[in-house]
This record gives sequence, C-alpha cells and structure tokens, in this order.
Amino acid sequence: MKRTAWIIVTLLLLLGSIPITASAKAATAKSWKTLYSEYIKKTLMDATRDRSYDGDFNYFTLVDLNFDGTPELIQGYSLRFIQPINIALTVQNGKVIPFNYQGKLKDISEGIFNVGMGGFLPRDENRGLHLYKNKKDGTLRYIAFVDGSGSYNSNLQVFEISFQGTKFNDKEIFLVDIPDQEKTDDLPSYYVNQKEVNKSAYDKAYKQYFSNLTLVPSKVITANYTDLFNNEVNKFVPNGIANFINRYSSSK
Repeated sequence: MKRTAWIIVTLLLLLGSIPITASAKAATAKSWKTLYSEYIKKTLMDATRDRSYDGDFNYFTLVDLNFDGTPELIQGYSLRFIQPINIALTVQNGKVIPFNYQGKLKDISEGIFNVGMGGFLPRDENRGLHLYKNKKDGTLRYIAFVDGSGSYNSNLQVFEISFQGTKFNDKEIFLVDIPDQEKTDDLPSYYVNQKEVNKSAYDKAYKQYFSNLTLVPSKVITANYTDLFNNEVNKFVPNGIANFINRYSSSK
C-alpha cells in the first residue's frame, strides 16, 4: 500500500514539473473576436449608464490597418465638424492594446487623433477610408477623407494613415476650406502638406498625388451604436455585437 502511494505521489510531482508548452498557453488566449466583443459590450454599458452617447452618430469600425490579418477597433463620433475618435485598439499577444499616437494634436482636435471619425467610415463621396497601392513599388497605404460642415463653411481633409506595432500616425496632406458665400465674404482656402497654396497649385498637387496610386479593395466594417444597443428598452440588440464582429470575417 505504501509503495502504491509513493508511486502516485512521484507521478504527481513529475506531472507538476512538466512545463506548459506554447501551444497549451495559446489555447487559453482569447481571440480578437472575443476580446473586442467584451470591450464593446463594456463600452456600451458604460456609455448607457453615463448617457454619454448620441446613438445616431456614434460608430465602431473594424479595419486591418497594419495588414497582419487581425483588424483594429476604432470608435468615435461623426456629425458635421464634430469628429472625435475616442477609442483606438489593436490586439497583440492575446491582449487589447491602445494605439500609441505619434502625432501632435492641433488645438482644434477634440479626439485622441487629428484625423476625425469620418475618416474611418466606409468610403462615400466626401468621407471615409480607402486603401491604395503605390504604382511604383506596390506598397499599400490607407488614406482617410474627412468632411465637415458648419454654419459658415465646409471643408475636406485628406490624411495618410500609418500604423506599425502600436504606433499610429495621421499626416494631413490636403485641406480645402469653403466658406458659405451667402453668409460671408471670405474666400476658399487651400492647403498642401499644411501650407497654404492657391487653387491651381492645390488641384495640381492633388491630381499628381493620386496619379501615383491605384485604389484597391479593402474591408472597412462599421456599426452604428443603434445597431448594437436599443436605448428605448435599455438592452443590447440581440446578436448585434456578434453580427458586427462576424461581418468582418465573412466579408471579402
């Protein structure tokens, strides 16, 4: 009996001393889908409790900015000139990590970056995110178009977007500001690389810049706050978060 007991103890000690393999550790790591689902749920619950979201103009976006196969998660608000990005996350080693912004915020910036949330929505005529390929070297580059409008003017900003590791940068390459001529005598102003130029120089630079690029398909998946949470009944939309997450995986 004692011999049997010692054998059992010895086996337990040996098993306890076996190191956990990398594959075993990996099996316990949460997927980006799970991590983002949990984060979105907590964010919505916090926002609902604090009543800090206007549902019609708050968005979540999934897009793979660093081309590693795992999308980043962007959250922000987009209405006219109000375009703050509030959250920007990536997943590394099974953890949610915030972006490390490399730029310098302008005084007028209301979010965590200079580029606005309108630049991270699916592309339409005046705003959104598009992926381009350089015709010479084949490198890929995201470009964000952000439109804004107010009582006296409207503008369009164009940003180059770069994201490596956790380092994020947004470089404003074009800006045009158009005053409402019925309300002010101010003239339109044009900027290239944050330097004011005349319209002719702006048009030439804009045309030349994009002549070197080819638009290519990309996945920019967006959900509105109301797609995920129903304020009227104070409940999550059934399968709303899961549908948003899965749309990224199912789209081409």
